[in-house]
Amino acid sequence: MKKIPGYLYMLLGAALIFIAALIVKNNFDENAEAGAASDNLLGGVIEQMPGRVLEPELSGDMPIVDVDGRSFIGTVEIPCLGLLLPIQNEWSNDNAKVSVCRYMGSVYDNDLIVAGHNYIEHFGKLKELKTGDKVIVTDMNGRSFYFQVSNMETLGAYDTEKMESGDWDLTLFTCTIGGANRVTIRCEATGEASQVGEVPDVIKAAEESKHIRKRK
Repeated sequence: MKKIPGYLYMLLGAALIFIAALIVKNNFDENAEAGAASDNLLGGVIEQMPGRVLEPELSGDMPIVDVDGRSFIGTVEIPCLGLLLPIQNEWSNDNAKVSVCRYMGSVYDNDLIVAGHNYIEHFGKLKELKTGDKVIVTDMNGRSFYFQVSNMETLGAYDTEKMESGDWDLTLFTCTIGGANRVTIRCEATGEASQVGEVPDVIKAAEESKHIRKRK
């Protein structure tokens, strides 16, 4: 049996390294594009926030605004991860490429579920959250609702029944790398919310956020 020349191993190794580098670059480019798209849309959402918190809705669906042909119900902020993100009204693969999305529910009914891809500047760092971490959802009336992380679990990619079950006030989730499972964060309402007539909390958060960029 003939031995394979050493230079062939070297060529094979170089080819594998090149392919790996292309994959890394592609992932980096996708993350950058997703982050920039979300930041741009966030600016449009913030521009449509009222200057003062409006009378709150008691139940039902959340107000919707249009930004660049897409519909948004507000924002989600995770201070410990440095995230302030716009929430699109409906989940779809196309929508999720540019921002996190409402999967189902309403913040008024304490059953909101928000889904996002695992891009670093979307929900890619959810697994780093700890019990007690703060999460803030703001509607388009400018009212912020405060939650804290109370449970973290990993669910199967198609286990929708478990995702939607349980008496959780807020759920955030994203896919693991490869998409086999979902990192799922369960939150409980703290009872804190911004008051009518105040400047919306999210306005100050937006001024301090690295996610607000000048809209084109």
